[in-house]
Amino acid sequence: MTKKRKLFLFRGDKPLWIIVTALFLVSLLVVYSATAAMAYREVDGNTSYYLFRQARFIMIGFFLIIVVHWVDYKYYARFAKALFKLSIVLVLLAYVIGVSLNDAPRWIRVPVLGFTFQPSELLKITLVVVLAQQLGIRQNVITKIPILPPLNPAVRRQNPRRVFDIWHKTTKPLLMPIVVSTLVVLPANFSTAAIIWATCMIMLAIGRVRQREINRLMLWAALACVLLVAVMYVSGVGRAETWVNRMVQFLGPTEVVADNKQSSQDSYQAQQAEIAIASGGVIGKGPGNSTQRSQLPHPYSDFAYAFIIEEYGVFGGIVVFVLYLWIFYRAGLIVRRCNRPSQGLMVLGLSLIITMQAFVNMAVSVGLMPVTGQPLPLISMGGSSVFFTCIAMGMILGVSRESEREQQELEAQQRLAAAQAVDNESGSEPVMPQDASLAAMEDVPEEPLRHPLRRSLSQRESRRADVEDEESVDELTLVEHGDGTAQWEESAAPKREVIDLMDDDER
Repeated sequence: MTKKRKLFLFRGDKPLWIIVTALFLVSLLVVYSATAAMAYREVDGNTSYYLFRQARFIMIGFFLIIVVHWVDYKYYARFAKALFKLSIVLVLLAYVIGVSLNDAPRWIRVPVLGFTFQPSELLKITLVVVLAQQLGIRQNVITKIPILPPLNPAVRRQNPRRVFDIWHKTTKPLLMPIVVSTLVVLPANFSTAAIIWATCMIMLAIGRVRQREINRLMLWAALACVLLVAVMYVSGVGRAETWVNRMVQFLGPTEVVADNKQSSQDSYQAQQAEIAIASGGVIGKGPGNSTQRSQLPHPYSDFAYAFIIEEYGVFGGIVVFVLYLWIFYRAGLIVRRCNRPSQGLMVLGLSLIITMQAFVNMAVSVGLMPVTGQPLPLISMGGSSVFFTCIAMGMILGVSRESEREQQELEAQQRLAAAQAVDNESGSEPVMPQDASLAAMEDVPEEPLRHPLRRSLSQRESRRADVEDEESVDELTLVEHGDGTAQWEESAAPKREVIDLMDDDER
């Protein structure tokens, strides 16, 4: 009798499930202890109110991970662009009708449910998926093409058609989503915009974009950022004044600042975080024994890491740091097992978003960065951050589940081929009806392969099945012509116009 394949609720990378569960447990401990003083001020001393509310958020988040990780990757690719455009609209809408917290209009309140969320969280996820798609369909030729048009006026006049094609075939689909996302988030949240930009730059580098192209892009971005912040600071638009004051206070405390109230508040937050860390020592004061939770601003969100060190010591801080580092390490292993470049790049981008946000929160708590408002993913109190982080974790686990299934199917096919080869050598006529083949496919152990596929992204060939997942209309192919030149053309039928995007030194 053949063993039927069991349906497990938790698929994908098992260590990631353990990490998420551990971070959720830490979240409950931190929120219950850190909100004790706030409970007396806000809910008449009901210290369990925020604990049960966070527990509800965690249960919903865990359910989201389970649901999302069972969704096939092709659905992310199919709806990514539409959700990305929707997130852009929601971020812009937050400036008009959004709820302002800490003088920053970042939240939108759902009318019926009364639930507030940050549309920038949705924007981060959809941007990573869109960028992974665009890089994935260009993997065969990305090392031979520019992503920015030439800026030399003489070159632009000499070949305007090539400049036009570079803009529409590489610059617009690859860079415009990054630039638009950064610009719409920047006025209200500089740290989130910086995380988005840094994540996308790393994705471009891992996605095999030429280093000189990335250097050009970073140079122009740095100049544009300085100019934009200067204009916002002089005109009083957005939160540029707060950013400048925080940077001045971080580089060297001084009284010559434009907003003394904001600067003194930031200085007070940093000082209280340092006191909490210093008083925690190596082993900490123990759960519930914090003395700084009444003075430490937002010990349950922005300064959650300082609160963790106070109660659980340096040892507890190292454990939390290793858990986030472990997320990135496990994501790297999943990337190596992916058979599609777009899947691997998506996993890389989502894991970078989570770990970068965590490291920014930790760096602020220990005084290595200016004060920002980044929560600690999966630990800080709140529903918006927990929900969208859980969605990202579910997508990572979903890719892991699909890669595991593909490897199991490949192993089953290899076993069938080996069995048929043995039958042929023995001289017997192999009999393998269709139902027996299906039974053999089901009789595959659930344990992962000991020797997974370790092909790098640059060595994988684009398969026909991937075209359906990654919009074959946009796929580009490098074609050799009779005159010895290499050119681009669209792969979709019927043949479209041949477009020459190659650099002169690449021909």
